[in-house]
Amino acid sequence: MANQSWSIIVFGYNEGATVGNVINSVIEFCLSNGIGDYEIIAVDDGSTDNSYDVIKSLSETHSVIKPVRNQTNLGIGPTMLKGYKASQKENVIAIPADGQFKINELGEFKDFDDRSFLSFQREQKDYTLYRRLVSYANRMFNLAFLSMNVKDVNWVKAYKNKDLQNIELMLNSSLINSEICSKLQIMNYKIHEIPSVYHNRVSGRARGASLKTISQAVVELLKLAFIIRKFRKKIK
Repeated sequence: MANQSWSIIVFGYNEGATVGNVINSVIEFCLSNGIGDYEIIAVDDGSTDNSYDVIKSLSETHSVIKPVRNQTNLGIGPTMLKGYKASQKENVIAIPADGQFKINELGEFKDFDDRSFLSFQREQKDYTLYRRLVSYANRMFNLAFLSMNVKDVNWVKAYKNKDLQNIELMLNSSLINSEICSKLQIMNYKIHEIPSVYHNRVSGRARGASLKTISQAVVELLKLAFIIRKFRKKIK
C-alpha cells in the first residue's frame, strides 16, 4: 500500500533562527520515511525578523515549500487556519517553527485510518503554577461544556484533510483545534493520543498566557461552547 500524502504546515512569528532547521527536518523526515507526496506550507505570521527571507530562500531550492505570509501579525488561530485552507494532501499537520516539536514523532503514525485523528500529548511541560492553573481550567471547561476529552488540545494535531473541509469551521482564533477536536469527537472519531517531548526553545521567546490573552480566550471559549451546542443539535 502506498504511503499516505501529507501537508505539513510550519507556522510561526519571529522564528528566523529556527524556521530553516524545522523545514529542513521535515524534508529529511519525508525522504527517510518514504513519503514522496508531500508539501510544506510555511506560514510566516507577519514577522519583523528574517523569518520570511529564510522561507523564501529555501523555497527557491525546494519546490515542495509553499511560502505564505501574513502582512501583519494575526496570531496563531488565523495563521493555522490559513495553513489548513491551503493544504492539498490527504493528511494535514501543523507544527511550530520554534523547534519545540520534532517531526520524527510522526514516524510510527505517518499512515493513519479514516474517522480518526492524531493528538500529540506533551509529557512534561515547564509551566509556572499560573499556566498550570490556566491549563487545568481549560481542560475542565472542555469536559463540562464541549464533552471533549483530549488531554492536550493545545499541542500538535494531525487530521484528514477531507474532515477539515467537511466540517464548517466557525472560529478564527487560537481555539481552532478545540473546535475541530470537539466536532470530530461528537461524530465519534477515534483519537490516537501520542506521547510527545516538549523541547526547550533555542532562541526567541514564548508568547504565553498573559492576562490579555486569557481574557480573550474566555470570550472565545464561550463562543465555542455556543458553536458546539448548535453543532451537536445538528448532528443529532
